[in-house]
Amino acid sequence: MLQQSQDDLRSFSRYPEKLMKHSLLIFLLPMALNACAQSLSSPSPIATTGMADPELALQRSMAETTTDLLELGSIRPSPVVASANQPLLPDDLTRRIWFVWDGPLGKAVAKLGQEIGYSVTVTGHPRAMRVATNSVAAVVDILRTLGDQAGDQAMVSVDPLHHAITVAWHA
Repeated sequence: MLQQSQDDLRSFSRYPEKLMKHSLLIFLLPMALNACAQSLSSPSPIATTGMADPELALQRSMAETTTDLLELGSIRPSPVVASANQPLLPDDLTRRIWFVWDGPLGKAVAKLGQEIGYSVTVTGHPRAMRVATNSVAAVVDILRTLGDQAGDQAMVSVDPLHHAITVAWHA
């Protein structure tokens, strides 16, 4: 029993020695890690070589978009060229006029017919359909636009031989 208590006493006396070694390691380890760490610098406009600044990239993108939109705005449609299967139209239908209208389809066609000297006939039951246009174009193109706006409710047709325009309302 005495032997065991002496062994316990020796191991107990070594305990502060072990504790001292471990506490020294616990103190030195964070200092060593801190010495290896780099200090963070303030953010710069260019993080690494070749990486663009987001603000500059956005400004460049906006400038390119503006340039592209200006170019797109300057594009004009090419004139329609009469092909072999497209009939030649008389001058009164190809004449370019400025036509402004916002109202019923029948009255728009009547006003346009009066402008070019064509008679206008309306067949079927007219509906209160509003059409709108404000363009400088050939008369035939304006009539085509009015017919497109009428959709499946009415058809606008032109007879250049008899100088007549017909608005046929569908049932």
